[in-house]
Amino acid sequence: MCQKGLNYIKVFSKRLGKVIEKTVEDIVKVMVKSDIPKDFSDYHIEFLKAQAIIERTNLIKRAKSFGGRGCSRHPECDICDTSHCISTINEDELKEVWKDSYKVNIDKVNKAVEDTQGLIITVNNRPIDAKFHHTCGGSTVNSENVINNKVIYLRKVLCDYCIDSPNWENYKEISIKEIEEKLNVKFPNINPMLKSNIKGFIEEVERDKDGRVLEIKIGDKKFKGTEVMELLDLDSTKFSMAPEVIRITAQGKGHGLGLCQYGANEMALKGNSYEDIINYYYTGVKISKVQKPCIEKPLSGRIIMIDPGHGGDECKDLVGVKGLREKDVVLKVGKKMKKYLQQLGATVYLTREKDEYVSLGKRAELANNMRPNFFISLHLNSFPNPSIHGCEIYYYRGDYDSEVLSKFIINNLEEKLGIVNRGTKTAELFLLREVGVSSLQIDLDYITNPEQEEKMKDDNYLDEMAKAIVSGIKDYFKY
Repeated sequence: MCQKGLNYIKVFSKRLGKVIEKTVEDIVKVMVKSDIPKDFSDYHIEFLKAQAIIERTNLIKRAKSFGGRGCSRHPECDICDTSHCISTINEDELKEVWKDSYKVNIDKVNKAVEDTQGLIITVNNRPIDAKFHHTCGGSTVNSENVINNKVIYLRKVLCDYCIDSPNWENYKEISIKEIEEKLNVKFPNINPMLKSNIKGFIEEVERDKDGRVLEIKIGDKKFKGTEVMELLDLDSTKFSMAPEVIRITAQGKGHGLGLCQYGANEMALKGNSYEDIINYYYTGVKISKVQKPCIEKPLSGRIIMIDPGHGGDECKDLVGVKGLREKDVVLKVGKKMKKYLQQLGATVYLTREKDEYVSLGKRAELANNMRPNFFISLHLNSFPNPSIHGCEIYYYRGDYDSEVLSKFIINNLEEKLGIVNRGTKTAELFLLREVGVSSLQIDLDYITNPEQEEKMKDDNYLDEMAKAIVSGIKDYFKY
């Protein structure tokens, strides 16, 4: 680690109306107190430790000073305490909820945070998005069923630890009118001339030509219309039956992703440690000590995969008028990028280190197994008009991180080398679509432009090109 002791981050305080500095550990204590269920009769210390690590993980993942996006509402700070970034609860509320257990619970929370100081949950050295909820109701869910994105550590696990939760099964009665209003739907109007069958409840309604009920099956019995009128004290036999209120049964409480808090507490009560709990609910993760980026190694902990396009004897790469090969240029740039990124502390992988063929499927597989922060594919472009030149960068629609990175990179190439900025664009390219992490395809320039081809034959020029791209990556993580 580059900094010993406690780490500080900038927080916009709603109460004070300004940005203040607080230690990560102090903020984690606030987050734990706010997010643990208040209906538990007893908090086991191992559950609280797991919750503390989860909160710290999410805090570090968000904080700008650790490479996160920071607070979008208050760009000058890492987070805000307005419930936009983190939830807060004041001590008076806790005293009201916990009553005689207040001091015991506060001491437990403080001890849990202190005992796990600096620990976060990671995959490939990166903090995860540590989702949690109150009660899963028998099993957590795969991420793609909730957030439309497959996350390798948010996989379904069976959980019978929460079977005694007060939220294992809940009922809520909602009026037809409220359902119509909230779901923006319209149910059919019910009148005595309609059969209004409700299978299993009201069936086989027989009416005369005027709409009066002659016979009706309710539940498992048949009645004459006159019998129902008398027994239910109705005004006539010209009646219909329809629900005004629907009872909805829900099993569990929350979105079902990640850690089930009730189940985690039960696991702790049964003798499991916080490590057991975290590894049970999150798949393939590691509990690591957080490392704050330092000036000398600002990309420490970042993983970048560089994909020099094409390769091999039979590849269909572009060839310039003077014989320069696309596959050779992008491999040189990729290797130079690797060197400069490693100097900044990043872990870097190349999909190919030499002139060899690697299929698109294999490249995607490598990226999906490695799960880098970014997958960057390098290529050159071509056009029948030899005067056309410049850089274009492509990203997959909806990939916000790649969109932002693409602009940093293309601006650096334009500023440092004078390369024409032809813009950043969305594309449905195979690798952008199949690689399950943020991805870019950089078309460095047009090899069909003789002047640009001549420049790219110069190793020093390629070196500057690699430096400019790396500067863009560095700027992104600084941002």
